[in-house]
Parts: sequence; structure tokens; C-alpha cells
Amino acid sequence: MERICVLVAEDNPDLRDLYHFVLKRAGFDVREAEDGEEAIHALEGGGVDLLLTDLMMPEVNGLELIRRVRLRREFERLPIIVASAYADGLAQAARLGATQTVLKPTDPDDLLDVIMHALPDRNRSPH
Repeated sequence: MERICVLVAEDNPDLRDLYHFVLKRAGFDVREAEDGEEAIHALEGGGVDLLLTDLMMPEVNGLELIRRVRLRREFERLPIIVASAYADGLAQAARLGATQTVLKPTDPDDLLDVIMHALPDRNRSPH
């Protein structure tokens, strides 16, 4: 069985490492991007089942990333989780098509629960 792949778009290396660790421990494959532009390229490479993104990133920010992703037919059903300390941006992210939003800081296990519930087949194991 193919493992579920999460793409983490986060410019903070410490948070990116934390998310990577938590997701790997839970059995997910993890890809990383430092900004929205890198995330778009990673998505175009295929194989991503869920996008976890920050909003405040250099180059292409999270809102622009969501907008670009939702414009593409191949990504219209891709779950997008937004984790940000920017509360006003979370409402904008939801309007643009984010599946779920989470206010930072958040407990990593709570974030993992949000991710599990956002997957199309919730009975699917990350393994």
C-alpha cells in the first residue's frame, strides 16, 4: 500500500523540522518547501496527498499558493491545511479554498488530528 504524502510549505526551519518529525512518526511520507514557489513545483511533481502551509512566507505567500493551487483542476480536491499565527489570514485562506485552518502555536498532536480528518478517506492509514 502506498503511503500518504504530505507537502509542508513553511519558511521557518524549526517548524518545518517539527512538522516533518511529527508526520514521519505518524507514518506519512513528507516533502518540504521553504516557500510557496517551491511548493508549487513540488505539487507539479505529483504524488502529494495533502498540503500543509504557512501564510507568511517569502516569494509566494500562503494565500497566493492556495489561490494558484485551487485554479488548477488537478488540485481541486487536494486537502489544504493552513497553520498560521496570522488570524485574519486564516479567514482569507478559508475563503480561497483551504480545507482547514489552525492558529499557531498549536499542539503537534492536534495538528495531526486535523490532517487525519482532512484526508479524503479518513479510514486510510498513513502507512
